[in-house]
Amino acid sequence: MHTPRDLQSEQISLTLLDATLAVFLAARIHGTNSAIKATAKRCAKHLPRSKRDLIFAIVDSAEPLKLVNYLAEHLD
Repeated sequence: MHTPRDLQSEQISLTLLDATLAVFLAARIHGTNSAIKATAKRCAKHLPRSKRDLIFAIVDSAEPLKLVNYLAEHLD
């Protein structure tokens, strides 16, 4: 059985797709800039450094909700 300390020490690895989906869901469910930024920051910690650019662009955006909505509308 895992204890809380064991779970914290396990390395969680995300793909860029996982992180993007999490941010899109935060936008859809919460619809606030603060929720999107918080989700993006949490996800960025679990991405490889080479895959963090898009997520950091969302974190650094003045209006992350508008940016995420724009990205979602223009997926091909």
